[in-house]
Amino acid sequence: MSHILANEALRSVVLYHPKPTEGWRYAIYTQEGVTDGRLLDSTPSTSFEEARARMEQTLVELFGRPSTLRWKETSPGWWTGEALDAPSPA
Repeated sequence: MSHILANEALRSVVLYHPKPTEGWRYAIYTQEGVTDGRLLDSTPSTSFEEARARMEQTLVELFGRPSTLRWKETSPGWWTGEALDAPSPA
């Protein structure tokens, strides 16, 4: 599998549950831009803990390596994972 974001540095991830009838969505922020999408296999009843685990696996698939994230709920149903191993801004 090709790791499409392998050459980019992860800054943060937003994991959110926008509507009660939809599954989780995400936005991945890197130094180069934003990638967003729907977290596959998530349902309206998927817990944050399950969604977080699936998101972290998705990051491994996209970047080819695990990332250490510090998660914080920024508003109900919206979580931000700050990359602790992100490079400092230039």
